[in-house]
Amino acid sequence: NNKMKSLTPTSTAAAILASLPAAFVRAQDLPYAKPTVRFTPFFRLDSTTQNIIEDKLGYIETTWNNHGLARVEKKRWSSLTSNERDGANLLGFTQGTWDCFMNHYEDYSWDELAEKGVQEHYEELGWTEPHWEHTATGVPYTEARWYGQLTDNEKKAANGLCYFEENWDKLDMNPNPSFFPHPLPTFRYKPWDELNAVTKQVASAMMNYTEAKWNNLGT
Repeated sequence: NNKMKSLTPTSTAAAILASLPAAFVRAQDLPYAKPTVRFTPFFRLDSTTQNIIEDKLGYIETTWNNHGLARVEKKRWSSLTSNERDGANLLGFTQGTWDCFMNHYEDYSWDELAEKGVQEHYEELGWTEPHWEHTATGVPYTEARWYGQLTDNEKKAANGLCYFEENWDKLDMNPNPSFFPHPLPTFRYKPWDELNAVTKQVASAMMNYTEAKWNNLGT
């Protein structure tokens, strides 16, 4: 991709990260400084950064503005393609910050969580090996709780996995000019055949939609 070959660590995105000491801030008991770029709405990012997250990491505005939707966030650092890792580097990520803030170690095995020293955080949040390996019935009770409903110990465990209130509650960063409590997801009201390929992939692979179900609202 010729457009992307011109990007270097001195690009606009990297320059912004280097020039703003507040871009990475420590909060609560997070093990790493918070990568502010990931928690900035898409429309507030400069065009160079937008190109990086779209062309190298495969985001669209919707998946960027909603944490946990993008397929790339399901990958640990070592599972990223060279192109994806290059994009992550350009945004200022390291293996540690990516695996913690982006993947929350979800791509690790249960034994690897212990080796990494984070298994105890998941255990505090109610996870067991059968839960992790998808052989248990149901999910841990904390999966149904907002951040504010967690106990102090559970919040500390969540912090150890690079969760804090905004990303634990999956705050929607899309602009919200309406009176609804959340932004209107305009893409949801488009017919299936008008969706782009990435949106179709997210809807089918992650949300179990078929064309018939998508086009019949409420099913």
